[in-house]
Amino acid sequence: MKLDEKWIRAHLPEDCKDESINCFSGLYLDGLKVMSKGERGDPDTVRYEAKDEEDLKWWQLDVICGFVGKADKSKTWRWYRDYAKHGYIEHRHYDYDAIEDPRLPGFERYLRNLKHAFPEEYFRKKVEEYTGLMNRWFPIPHWGYDFEKLCFIEISHSREYCSDFDKSDAIQPENITQVVD
Repeated sequence: MKLDEKWIRAHLPEDCKDESINCFSGLYLDGLKVMSKGERGDPDTVRYEAKDEEDLKWWQLDVICGFVGKADKSKTWRWYRDYAKHGYIEHRHYDYDAIEDPRLPGFERYLRNLKHAFPEEYFRKKVEEYTGLMNRWFPIPHWGYDFEKLCFIEISHSREYCSDFDKSDAIQPENITQVVD
């Protein structure tokens, strides 16, 4: 796929400018349509249809923002899923009082990159969208976004109501398989 590499790199944060931006494997352009090759005889599908060349460049930049930069995985979660025993490992000292969510570091990286690359209105719209995704399994919103530190913050002590629809995965004392100090 054709990229305006100079323009894209000029919009990326300084610490990402030298990273590979080759993240469009399996995609090709058909005019202003971004197409994905079909598998095993399936027809090719339209992944994105740009209005014009400028719109296509901004879409490419948005996708690249999700692939570049290092995700911060240094935070300690109170609850980690222990799939081997179908329970939880609990940390007594933690940064986040929630079940470990593997999406959070990637979402934060993506939003940090968007803050640098896109207009404020677009960035705030994406923050709202991704905060909604983070709060999907909480009866009361648990996550907010700190616009100064560019990271998610906990705004309640709400617990996930269930990830498997029958509440068998809820945190109960009998579900805790290990406690780590």
